[in-house]
Amino acid sequence: STILLIEALQGRTSEGFEALLEHNNWRPGPGLLEDARNQVRKNGTFPFVLSSGQLREALQQALQERGLDHWRVELDSVMAARVLVDSAKQVLRVNENARFRQTDAIKLIAHEIDVHAMRAQNGQRQDLLLFSTGLPGSLETEEGLALYAEECVGAASPGNSWRQGLVVQAVSWAETMGFRELFERLAEQGGEPLAWGIALRVKRGLRSPEKPGVYGKDIVYFRGLRTVREWLKAGGDLSQLYVGKVGVHHPVSEWLREGLIVDGRVPELFGASARMA
Repeated sequence: STILLIEALQGRTSEGFEALLEHNNWRPGPGLLEDARNQVRKNGTFPFVLSSGQLREALQQALQERGLDHWRVELDSVMAARVLVDSAKQVLRVNENARFRQTDAIKLIAHEIDVHAMRAQNGQRQDLLLFSTGLPGSLETEEGLALYAEECVGAASPGNSWRQGLVVQAVSWAETMGFRELFERLAEQGGEPLAWGIALRVKRGLRSPEKPGVYGKDIVYFRGLRTVREWLKAGGDLSQLYVGKVGVHHPVSEWLREGLIVDGRVPELFGASARMA
């Protein structure tokens, strides 16, 4: 996966990104596309009242409450995302120019700290550092679990499922569309501002975005949430996802039984029991 990503970024051709799509199984199947098309559009009405500095304070306090005192929250004026986690450096970065809803503080603590930061921290207790940075194929579980955590604290964005469903459709369309055609197709569905943002995300990295080609990674959010829900419904033990950055398909119970890895701490938001059938 790493070699393919490096090659894709070196050449920036549609062929290189196609190899990434195939290897990582980022192409949405018919069932997922149908699910994406059937999402109902909802709009949030909460105002943006928190500054980046206020969010930084809330995140820093949450880190301290969880015993992650060595983690830092830094403001960043050049990042594209609003918030991101740098697990290797144990840093949360907040876009200095962004503003946030009151509910965003609750949502981002669950998403960024109780999932991304805590899984990374637990992974550092294992002998292999890969458990902290992410085992192969763990990204879909990582992002799906983060969205599931948002639901558990009642802070999921009202229209997020519909927007992520539109991203899934965009990944499919972009394989045969250039940037302009993709943008116009998305604008018909969700308006120009949203269409611009999604088109940028699925065309980023390509040397010739005006031609067919796609960076399909963002499918992991929509599909990941459904993967995690199905795994839990089938009796999956949530504590197994907190040995580090693993996926639902990894044989964690076997590794634990053989003493190859150790248990990790599960966030309180999931309740006293880690089994969420």
